[in-house]
Formats: sequence, structure tokens, C-alpha cells
Amino acid sequence: PEAIESRFGVVARLLTRDDLNSYNISPGHFAPVITSEKPHEVQTFRFGLTPFWAKSDMLLPTARAEGDYNQSDNPKIKSAAGIILKKAFRKPIRSQRCIVIASAFIEGISNNGKLQPHVVYLRNLQNPFPIAGIWDTWHSPSGDAINSFCIITTTANSLLQKIGSLRM
Repeated sequence: PEAIESRFGVVARLLTRDDLNSYNISPGHFAPVITSEKPHEVQTFRFGLTPFWAKSDMLLPTARAEGDYNQSDNPKIKSAAGIILKKAFRKPIRSQRCIVIASAFIEGISNNGKLQPHVVYLRNLQNPFPIAGIWDTWHSPSGDAINSFCIITTTANSLLQKIGSLRM
């Protein structure tokens, strides 16, 4: 919590060790975020966005910045205009942005049909670091409010391309 407070200028004292000690946060797990609604405190939201209008629970882990404009993941296309065209992301990208707090991420690359995971972290080990995200609140049929988020991706930079990644 102290490192998060120092790095982002937020209150993180309410976080428990369980909130911070996961080495593999996958869709459905909770993770620390800083939202546009409460920019001075850390909250834990579920990874995998469920839009407010959804009829049932969803787990959308990523939102492509360029939307459907770059289905081939061409690294020369860096547009962020396409995300606003997707119904699930239209409202959150305008007003419900967040910082997802991380110290590393795992990039799984297919190598001859086998998944080869790579742990990616900042070279200078400046941790934690921010990942861009959006969030929303969905109300389940039983009335529970579920705050969830997804990360915004774009085409891979030259460093991630070296390990075979198409997105980052």
C-alpha cells in the first residue's frame, strides 16, 4: 500500500495483502484500480467489464483502442477512435476511466501451437505502474452492484513485438 500511495498520490491504506499479492489476476478476480470518480483512493474492482446495460454477467477483459479498424493488429495503426464505436465501451470511455495498478503482466505467445508465457515489467523496476482502463457498474438480477473494469489495449510496441506479441 505504501508504494501505491507514494507512486500515485492516493490513499491505499484500506487495501489488504490479499488485494495486492496475486501473481495472476485473470477475468473474474478483483484488482486495485484508481477511478475517475474517486481519483484519490484505491478501490478493488472485478477484472472483466460488464456494461451497465447487460442482461447477464459478462467478463470483457480488454477494449481495443482502435476498435474494429485494425483486426489484423497492424502495428502502424495507432488510432484510438474506434473504441467509442463499441456499445460496451461507449459510455465508460467518455466518463469512467481508471488506472489499473500493476507491477508486471503476463503476455502469452503462441509458439508452434504451444502457449509460451512471458512476464513483462518495466526495465527500471519502477513499480507499481499504471495501465489504462475503463470501468462500469452493473446491477445483477438480485440487485447487487458489481463494479468491473477492462484494460485498454493497442498494437504492440517494438519491444513486445520482439517476443511475438501483437497487442499491449
